[in-house]
Amino acid sequence: MIRIFEVLVALVIVFLLAVVVGVLLPDHGHIERSVEVSSPVRQVYDSVNTFRRYPQWSALRVFDPNVQMKLEGPEAGQGAKVSWTSQSEKVGNGSLEILSTEPDSKVVIGIDNHWTGTDKTYTVSLVPSANGKTLRIKVAYDVKYGWNLLWRYAGLYINGDPAATIQTSLNSLSAMLAGFPNTDYKDQQIAIVDVAARPVFLVNTKAKRTLDDVAEATSTAMSQIEAAMKKAGLTAAGPRMTITTNWGEEDYTFSIAVPVSATTFTLDKQDYTIETPTPSPSDTGDEEEQPAEAPATGSKDKSGMLVVDANVRAALWYQGKALVTEYTGSPAALPLLRLNQKAYAETHGYRYNESGLGRFWDELTSAPDAAEDQQTFKVYLPIQL
Repeated sequence: MIRIFEVLVALVIVFLLAVVVGVLLPDHGHIERSVEVSSPVRQVYDSVNTFRRYPQWSALRVFDPNVQMKLEGPEAGQGAKVSWTSQSEKVGNGSLEILSTEPDSKVVIGIDNHWTGTDKTYTVSLVPSANGKTLRIKVAYDVKYGWNLLWRYAGLYINGDPAATIQTSLNSLSAMLAGFPNTDYKDQQIAIVDVAARPVFLVNTKAKRTLDDVAEATSTAMSQIEAAMKKAGLTAAGPRMTITTNWGEEDYTFSIAVPVSATTFTLDKQDYTIETPTPSPSDTGDEEEQPAEAPATGSKDKSGMLVVDANVRAALWYQGKALVTEYTGSPAALPLLRLNQKAYAETHGYRYNESGLGRFWDELTSAPDAAEDQQTFKVYLPIQL
């Protein structure tokens, strides 16, 4: 009996000690992990201020490749949310929601998952290095345990699962950012617009990557288009378009296009309708390549475009969402604008395809004879949200 009493007393003492220790333990938890990247700060901020790319860099998919994720709320910024479900005990079910943001500086994200505690948050801070060449992405995890002593004890292991999840996510984020064009689009105004399909006459061409060579190829293509429009009884119905096929190391492959006044026309007493092109399965995407013999008027080339004459094609051009930016200055800057749009699409999680109707195009919105540094352009990149 005495032995039993001693055991009970020992248990009570251990319990009281556990309570005392629990009371003395912190009522909150805080850890930080970081990674250094060479990406521009705006690229990093845009990547973490939305969950559209989260499935790619999240540690959840590393721990469970079959985790199911769902985006909710606005596309980016405060209120943007991602929820997930998983059969893995390590991942479980949960959600993240952006609570507040400071542009190019900080994003605070609320956490709802199986980790112990309440008021759980990630604070993502972007800290440029002193030399301005790199950027440190720092993620702080904060949680409150209150007077729940079990939670306080669980907080002793905060450097386990929460810390591992944060570091794995940061490593994946760093790898994803390394695959984006390393260009800073911070000062470029980029918007999303709805583009209506337009009938165009176009000529595929190629030139050396100099302004003079591109201008000469453009002038030749415009002469061919204007002659074809006159023959078909059509007139220009919009600004000249330059459609990029390939910006190579030495050569620039592109198309010159002009919107025309109707989707139907008559040529040599035959009626034709301009339609959305459907490429043939054998289309390699090299649109400058021409068959040995000139295709017949009214036939379809390998890109599915209507043949107007040997060099001029007709097509109903792109319809859908596109990124657009406006620019005034020398056309020599257009390749950089296109690169910025690609980087913007990547950080925001917009899909794009630089082939067929998904190619970049520029519209010359100023007068054709405007001074080189006074030319105005609209640059478009078709995207899928």
